[in-house]
Amino acid sequence: MHDMNIKIKEYTTEVSGMTSLSELLDSELGSPCLLIVKNSKITGDISNDIRDFFTKASFLTALAEDEPSEELAELFDMVISADGIDEWTDRLFKDKSKWAADQITACFVKARTGTAAEVLNCESRAFYRLMSIKNGGGSNE
Repeated sequence: MHDMNIKIKEYTTEVSGMTSLSELLDSELGSPCLLIVKNSKITGDISNDIRDFFTKASFLTALAEDEPSEELAELFDMVISADGIDEWTDRLFKDKSKWAADQITACFVKARTGTAAEVLNCESRAFYRLMSIKNGGGSNE
């Protein structure tokens, strides 16, 4: 028996202890900018439902495993080192409000499935939203 563990933080959701990615399908993952799957011994075939989950996810996905299989790694937006995850995510989201991180995340998510024009449109809207907040006194310089 295994024990899947979900740790929801402000910017990330960390999932560990899984043996099948299908466990993600019915899990409460919060509203992360980044989903990190770590310390899991994932086995079995990857279903179309799993592929759809990763393609349509509204957040970035990272596999924190040092030597993942190619089939597993291709599902995720990125593969990161299993060591130093907290320090890495602290640097990634440093000086960004959750709202700003969500705007940036939306652009990367659009890049996963959108056309070049859709990605540029998303980036343009996010840039002007971020600048509006910064110029309106919401700067965190």
